[in-house]
Amino acid sequence: MKRFFNQCARHRPGISLLAAGVLPESERNEIEKHLVACVRCRELYEETKSVTWSLANYAENFPQLPPSQTARTRWANAVLAAGGPVTVFRLLPTAAFHDWWREVFGPWRRVWAGLAVVWAVILVGNFSLHDHAQAVALKSSRPSQEIMASFSDQQEILAELLADRFAPREVESRKTFSPKPRTGRAEILLV
Repeated sequence: MKRFFNQCARHRPGISLLAAGVLPESERNEIEKHLVACVRCRELYEETKSVTWSLANYAENFPQLPPSQTARTRWANAVLAAGGPVTVFRLLPTAAFHDWWREVFGPWRRVWAGLAVVWAVILVGNFSLHDHAQAVALKSSRPSQEIMASFSDQQEILAELLADRFAPREVESRKTFSPKPRTGRAEILLV
């Protein structure tokens, strides 16, 4: 991320390659334009060029020093040992899983822990919303007849309380009904 905002850091590998003389032509123009504009990178280029020039001319500046007999023997033994049979270790599945686990989760433990917390919150939220949906479904079912009758009674009482006292009212004739007596005589009183 730092390379994205720091243009000099992005160009430093190219500056080193340009100083060594191995930068491809396709990238050379961009690096040279940056060197014209940036003083710090130009100083780095000059320092790197002075070091790489002396290393490039090493064969001319210093005589060839032949290695000693012990060094030659040590190198020969190392070459022979490298060409010998190689022992191959077979990983057990548990060891392979353990290595994989360290590679995947080891460097990113905090990220994985954060994701686990997010997954747990989503899971809890899902269950709580499911319970909430059931409660809403129960509440939104049709009200019973008793509730509707009570509601209409309350509505009538409220209408009577809010009615204008001076407005003419309809007088209802109320009829009283009394059940028939069990005896043979039947008298119905109507008022």
